[in-house]
Amino acid sequence: MKNKHRPNKATLLIYNALKKAIEKDKLRLYLDYGKINRPSSPVYNPWENLLPILVPILLGLLLIVFVSEIFGLLFIIAMIIIYSHVVKKILFQKIIERTKNYITSSYDNFCNLWDFGGLVLVNAENKKNGCVAPEGDWKEFVVNNFADYMLDEKPQDKKQEQTSEADVQNETDKK
Repeated sequence: MKNKHRPNKATLLIYNALKKAIEKDKLRLYLDYGKINRPSSPVYNPWENLLPILVPILLGLLLIVFVSEIFGLLFIIAMIIIYSHVVKKILFQKIIERTKNYITSSYDNFCNLWDFGGLVLVNAENKKNGCVAPEGDWKEFVVNNFADYMLDEKPQDKKQEQTSEADVQNETDKK
């Protein structure tokens, strides 16, 4: 059975600050694609790795058999160039988005991916300031760089509700 991470309130505040920083694009994620894009990774998608290579090769082989060897080989070479310059960049963006969604979906998901490794958190305003998984302390990194996102919004909402209730009470007293 998986080891469930049990956060306390302070850890949840730090995690929420991490999510807000990612949403506001103040925190950038850099990935070790060799580590994070493999079968044991929680964000790995085998079809993204298999189909962009398999389909052009099979089409090229069919062209070699039914049209000509030269045409089939030229097709395969063209597809390799397109894959390395276009498709690979699109796949990298997809895995970054999938990783962001996975991280922000739950605290357990983030902890599992952090423990797995292959992830680097970087402050977008100071790119020299980063934290590498799993060796780095992500909590300290978030507190040092994004403490302003750790403010708990619920007490402010309660204060505003109390203020508006007091205003209503004052208005009714005046009448």
